Amino acid sequence: MAAAGARMLLREATAEVHARLHGVPAFRALAEGRLSLPAYGALLGRLLGFHAAVEAALAAAPSLLPYGIDLAERGRSAALRADLAALGLTPPEYPPLAPVPRLDTAARALGCLYVTEGSTLGGRQLARGLDPLLPGGGEAGRAFLLGHGARHGAMWQACCAAVEACGSEPGGLAGMAAAAGETFAAFEAWFAPGAGGLPQHGPAPAAASGEARAGGRRRPG
Repeated sequence: MAAAGARMLLREATAEVHARLHGVPAFRALAEGRLSLPAYGALLGRLLGFHAAVEAALAAAPSLLPYGIDLAERGRSAALRADLAALGLTPPEYPPLAPVPRLDTAARALGCLYVTEGSTLGGRQLARGLDPLLPGGGEAGRAFLLGHGARHGAMWQACCAAVEACGSEPGGLAGMAAAAGETFAAFEAWFAPGAGGLPQHGPAPAAASGEARAGGRRRPG
């Protein structure tokens, strides 16, 4: 398979559901710097419910270590809890969890991870939308959006390499594509306008995966 072939095929297979995420009002409001502090807290809580569910599903899935993926360094829920605490909010010990796809094969687990890791690509741009709420910059309150920080490039490349390796195996691409599409759809349903106190007006940029939005550099939530 040609370099980046599996990743590009995943991107194409999920393009329709990914494009629909441009209709999530909360992320549009965030990007435009018009999200209120209570709405931002609600958004963080909703993100916690999604990522905690994904992390639990990935933890129960077949190991991705054969593909060079250590899930322990890719969790996002700890950053969300830190952001909530920075806002003076108490993160729930057991937040309501989003319904997420079954991840009973390594291929399906990688398809789900492709979506959540892709969401880190546009995070720094979205983080700038917090300047009216959190003046002075810094990580406090925006750790989730800053993603993997200085390791961002290396982490994304490792994810892409794992996708390519799995895509070269029998059934790998089909399993990844199915789970990636289901993960995008789960994200879309979990962030429906008005859910969990989220804003209900205006279109929005993609948030589950950023690779497509960044013209292929990141596409991504």
